[in-house]
Amino acid sequence: MLNSILSDSQNQLRNNWIVAITTVLVYGILTAVSASFVIGILVTGHLSVGIAMWSLNVARGHELRMEQLFDGFKNFISPMVASLLMSALIVIGMIFFIIPGIIIALGLSQTFYILAEQPRKDGLDALQESWNLMKGHKRTYLLLLVRYFLLGIACIFTLGIGFFFLAPYIHVTNANFFLAIKSGSSDSFYAEYVVN
Repeated sequence: MLNSILSDSQNQLRNNWIVAITTVLVYGILTAVSASFVIGILVTGHLSVGIAMWSLNVARGHELRMEQLFDGFKNFISPMVASLLMSALIVIGMIFFIIPGIIIALGLSQTFYILAEQPRKDGLDALQESWNLMKGHKRTYLLLLVRYFLLGIACIFTLGIGFFFLAPYIHVTNANFFLAIKSGSSDSFYAEYVVN
């Protein structure tokens, strides 16, 4: 399952690299600019929903436009509430040692994909749905994050150029992961990763 998600992500990006790199670059710049606390509260959740919508469109083979990044602003309250609560819960978890914070972050990791698919969903409900959806999948997602980390180290040896390709790949792979666990087709996900 992991191998198919990873290869699907590569195939889905094959003819879309220019749009993918541009979109993720704009997302990164906007997220960095909004890093101040006040602006970040107002913008980060919406951009996260927008990049999730864009990533899901790539994963589903739909038309891609950079403007999809801003679709997260169509519902103003839910992304802001979800982002605020998610940040607060992760910080609280980190205060009680790092492991609880990591577990909370893994459990809430699918929140923005849920809001991307269901824009009218309440932010708190999206957090709860993500937590329920990630039951039994946190370890698998952590292994996927470790793989991203190792790929990131490899990108350093390309003088950073590899990051332009890695960032869209991560977003699309996360979207494919979300679609797999949502459909229930990831039951053998961990077993296949360990075997392969």
